[in-house]
Parts: sequence; C-alpha cells; structure tokens
Amino acid sequence: MTEKSKYKVRQIIIIFLLLFCYLLCFNKQNYSILLSKLFSNNFHHLQVKPFYELFNSSINKKTILIFEPNAYHHECSPGYSEYFISLGYNVDVLMHLSGIDSFCLFPNIEKIRILTFKKLSEIKKNAKYFSVIIKKYDFVLLQTTDRSKKKLYIKLGLLKITNIIFVFHNIRFIKFGYSKYLKKNRIWTLGNFSKGLRINPHYFGDIRIKDKNYKTKFFMTSTLERNYKYFIECVERLKEENFNFEIIVTGRSTAFNIEMISDNLIDNFIFKHKVSYSELYKAIYISDYIIIPIIPSDKYANEYKTIKVSGSIQLVYGFLKPALIHQEFSKFYNLDHKNSLIYNDSNLYEIMRKAILLNKMSYKKLQNNLHLIEKEIYKSSINNIKRTLKK
Repeated sequence: MTEKSKYKVRQIIIIFLLLFCYLLCFNKQNYSILLSKLFSNNFHHLQVKPFYELFNSSINKKTILIFEPNAYHHECSPGYSEYFISLGYNVDVLMHLSGIDSFCLFPNIEKIRILTFKKLSEIKKNAKYFSVIIKKYDFVLLQTTDRSKKKLYIKLGLLKITNIIFVFHNIRFIKFGYSKYLKKNRIWTLGNFSKGLRINPHYFGDIRIKDKNYKTKFFMTSTLERNYKYFIECVERLKEENFNFEIIVTGRSTAFNIEMISDNLIDNFIFKHKVSYSELYKAIYISDYIIIPIIPSDKYANEYKTIKVSGSIQLVYGFLKPALIHQEFSKFYNLDHKNSLIYNDSNLYEIMRKAILLNKMSYKKLQNNLHLIEKEIYKSSINNIKRTLKK
C-alpha cells in the first residue's frame, strides 16, 4: 500500500468518526455533552436555543439580531457581536446549527443568545411570525446578503423594516435593488471598497500572541479557481534543501488536496478539509504564518482587491499571524514588509525560506506591527458602525 493509499484510509476513518459524532448530535443529551466539551468553561454561560424560541421570548431594549441564513460565514459572527457588545448592545445570533462553535474562543459568551436552525425551510415556514419579531430589535444585521435570496428576504419581511443592515461579501450584488441603502449607511462590506462602509469582523476572542515554532508551520485554505503549481514548485525546492516546515491546509473546498503533491511531500502537509470552527481556530493558532496564494494570473484574482476580500485576511488580523501575500494584493489589505512577507511572481521560494529562517525576535516585530494595523481597522470599523447607528 502506497503512502497516499494509507493517507486516504486514515481520512476515510476520520470522516466516518466525524459523521458518527454528527449523528449523535440529534440526540439532545449527547448534543449537550458534545457542546460542553467544545466550549469547556464557557459553555455553561452560552445560551443556545432553537430558533422558534424567538417567538416565545421578549426582546430586551438595545438588542441587535445578527442573522446568517447560510451554512457558512459564521467566522464573522464573533467579530460583529464584539463590536455591538462594546457599544452597549445585547446580541441575538440566528445561525445554522453547524456554526455554534465559531464562538468557542469568545470571552463575553454570557452576553450572547444563540438561536439555531437545521434547515432554512424551518424559518421560511414561520415567515409570518419572523416578520413580526424582527421589528422589535433595534437593528437586524443580515450577515450575508446574496442576490439569489432576495425573494426569501421579502418573504421574511427584511426589506420592509427600517432597521435593517446588509452585509455584502461581494459588492457587485449591491446594484440588484440595494443601492438605496448606501446613503443610509446600511450597506456594510468587509473591505475598503468604492461602495459601502468597511466593518471588518476579525475578532474571535482574546487570543494570546504565540512565539514562533521551532518547526515552522504554515497555514492556508483550499480555494477554487486558484493555480497552486507555483506554490507546489516552491515547496519542492524547500524540501530538497531539507528545511524543517509543515503546511496545514483547510477549507470547505478540496480544490487543493493530497493528489496534487508528490509522495515526497506527504510528511510536510496536513490536510484538514471541512473541519469545525474550533478545529480551524486550533490549526491557525499553532501556525506561524498564513499563506494567501492568490496570484495575478488566477481567474477572478482582481476581484480580491476590487469587490470582495480573501477570507484568510480575517484570520491574519484576528490571530496576528503574518501573511505571505503577493505584492499585487498586499497594499489593499494594509500589509507590507513591516508586518508580513511579500512575494512576487518569481521569489515565493525565497520568501518562504526567509519565513522559516526568521528568528523569534524578528517574527515578534512582524506580529507587533500587524497588531497596530489590526487596531486601526478595528477603530475605523467602530466609527463606521456609529455612523450607521446615528443615521
């Protein structure tokens, strides 16, 4: 049996165990046990209830509803919650059941009530009651505004209320009936674009800055429409020179997987596709750098500095992990040689080599400078939220 075959067998076993745990979640008692292990000491403060509890409870004054209708983008929920809590609001979060552990590092968990659904159809069936209850909130934040779900928003009454805020992860979709909200400061984006207010939700918890590992660990996400050939060639060169390093790959997409690397590199890669948020956070925390493998020749590459942002940037800011990023995109994300490692079309190998050899003191300087940028973005985000609330 080859190394790849052995690896596949291990992956199948892991997937089976994860599926088994998922099935256990449908048993209420086992589900509580699973959550208690996940949140450890914070769990007993966390209020997790099914979404229909919305209709059976009163809404306190100065309360925000954060609604994520999708089974993704939950990594943004802690950041938005932190902003509102810091401004004196209570927060209700309505999200898919799979997103609960995105709050596993959140310190102010007792100030949040999480309401969950397994299928969006559950909320659709209760649209009449939902459209009434959302009027009782100071504001409703639609955490992901999709062009394809506008009929749903209408059915739920989201477009009829005056206290709605729309988050666009792609500003291209603003033109489909949402432009009127721009003057009201009700369009939020994650990046500093030509339209909308930038509110960047990169807070996950009070994360302690960690020293650089003896064995350098890189983190990256697998994403569609990327050309990984350049990256793999550089990794091959590092391997040939016997550098001590490891690359952790996660992501909903399996576009970059073990089939794309040679047997020679298997020991240098750890593939963890489609992991829980708690596992994702652990993988980032133990890493030293976050690689953002967008290069100008990638399909849709230009979009990552004009209409949408790379999700990895939230992790760079939140966990204070210096990025390895192409020079064509670094300026847009407020990254430079003082806080990250910038590569171009011909020197990624040299930059990865530099990252491995960087001493702890120089690494700490990158983190400290990155922290300064993070604080600036946090401050500007708070100020933009105040503009919305004032409006």
